[in-house]
This record gives sequence, C-alpha cells and structure tokens, in this order.
Amino acid sequence: MPTFRKYAFQLQADYDALPTPTGTAVVLGDIDGYFCVDVLWEGEPDLAYLNYTVWPEPIGAHCFAGWEGQYEKDYNNSKQW
Repeated sequence: MPTFRKYAFQLQADYDALPTPTGTAVVLGDIDGYFCVDVLWEGEPDLAYLNYTVWPEPIGAHCFAGWEGQYEKDYNNSKQW
C-alpha cells in the first residue's frame, strides 16, 4: 500500500544524495530554512529517509489529493511515541 511522508533536509544536497524515491516526489523547496519534500511512496518508505521524516500538523503546505486521511492517521500515531 502506498505511504505518504513529509521530509525536511538541512540542504538540498542531503536529499540529492539519497536514493531516488520509488513513487512520486514533490519538492516544496525552502520552508522555515529547510529543504522540504513530500513523497507518496509506492509501498513502505525507504529507510534511508527515516531521519529526515517530519510530522507537521495536517495538512500544511501540500498534500497528495485523497491522502489527507492516511497522513492524519499516521501523524496521530507518530505522536503516541
């Protein structure tokens, strides 16, 4: 099942150094001094991206149409840790 995640990097070069996402990536650019990218993964997210995962309150600057509910559910689950 596809998975929607949001990522923030110190530099665009940090993102460019990672494997190309399997799915659809939308580069949001600079948000609050971070290079931000949203990815709709074809399956589970690549673990190489794990340290860059961010959980802004739903939904924020961008969302893949129809994926708002999945993101909000995962957002709420992430806050239980």
